[in-house]
Amino acid sequence: MSKRFIAVQTGARYNYAIPSILEKSGMLDAFYTDLCASSGMGAVLDRWIPKSIATGSIRRLLNRRVPSNIEDKVHTFDRVSLHYWVRNILAKENKIQKNRALSQFNQEFGRSMIRKGTGRATHLFSMFGEGTDFLEFAKQKNIKIITDIFISPLTYQIIQEEKKKFRDLESMIPSEIIRSSYAWFDRVCDLTDTFLVPSEFVGRGLEQFGVKPHQYYKVPYGVDKSWLKLVNAPLKGRILFVGTAELRKGIHILGMAAQKLSHRCYEFRVVGGVSDKIRSHPLTQNLNFRDRIPRSEIQQEYVRSDIFVLPTLAEGSAQVTYEALAAGIPVITTPAAGSVVRDGIEGFIVPERDPVAIAERIEMLVEDRELRDRIAVAAKERAKEYTWDKYADRLLSIFQSV
Repeated sequence: MSKRFIAVQTGARYNYAIPSILEKSGMLDAFYTDLCASSGMGAVLDRWIPKSIATGSIRRLLNRRVPSNIEDKVHTFDRVSLHYWVRNILAKENKIQKNRALSQFNQEFGRSMIRKGTGRATHLFSMFGEGTDFLEFAKQKNIKIITDIFISPLTYQIIQEEKKKFRDLESMIPSEIIRSSYAWFDRVCDLTDTFLVPSEFVGRGLEQFGVKPHQYYKVPYGVDKSWLKLVNAPLKGRILFVGTAELRKGIHILGMAAQKLSHRCYEFRVVGGVSDKIRSHPLTQNLNFRDRIPRSEIQQEYVRSDIFVLPTLAEGSAQVTYEALAAGIPVITTPAAGSVVRDGIEGFIVPERDPVAIAERIEMLVEDRELRDRIAVAAKERAKEYTWDKYADRLLSIFQSV
């Protein structure tokens, strides 16, 4: 019997690449998701709300467009999604209430999919166990469960330890959230037959939940081929960080490294959201915060940068590292980034929480232009091995074998 998949995913992660890949291979039976601009109420809003006046969450919704090849297989669950949207707004900054709203959404989403049914599916693909009740329902029908784990399941534990040391930068995660999240993830692990992980870092995190190495496949991500067309024209000493400026991504570590290099005329350029606490903290005063910029302008940040640095503490496989490689920029990052960077070839892998090592590697690359340019060429070549087309090939080989 041929394999038929139901793909379950909320949000537009990877621009809906996985259901699209399944459809191209002839294996997609249905795609279950939340609000998007291509179906249901999202399509109505897309038709009637001018893009010029859309802001905030409405703009983000209207940017969720499924690939045309799967439009006729999309099932959105608008009522459930709207309930969550309202509860999330009412929760404001209360983390416990926000977590409860998310938990309630997961339950309602799962039950709605149960009512929709499993169709002809032999396999179910889930993004991080979303709609867990539906996974359990499918499991009872002997449908194989494949779960994509896009970030280390130990992230809460890792970040909580960091927050204890830097309470003046970010508040602690309520213990209720950590307990409930890990209890829920234990259930996801029990239901899943096969896991997909983007990096060894995520795989090691899974093993802490009792998952055996033979139960997961490593499938690194990709980058759009358009990035390979970029021609890097660096400003010497411009150091780029792209992402939310937060403890998880090591913004404080970057700040410490910048302090150690204050005698150099380097620019540490941070592109992404930032809180007032982090912006004004003594540790970050050598960083140039550019805030969020339109996606259309991001590529020019890479084009003019000399070195890319991501001193992160927990990721899956950070997309920004693929973008930096494709732009032809040496990358300095940590094992926790889950990147495809090889130490000493396309950049440098340094230990987490080590600003001295970061500062040393930055200075080495900026001041030794021959070394920097050689690594930049290797970075561009490495990125060619990790396009989304090649990701699709790797993914399909796994789907065909499970």
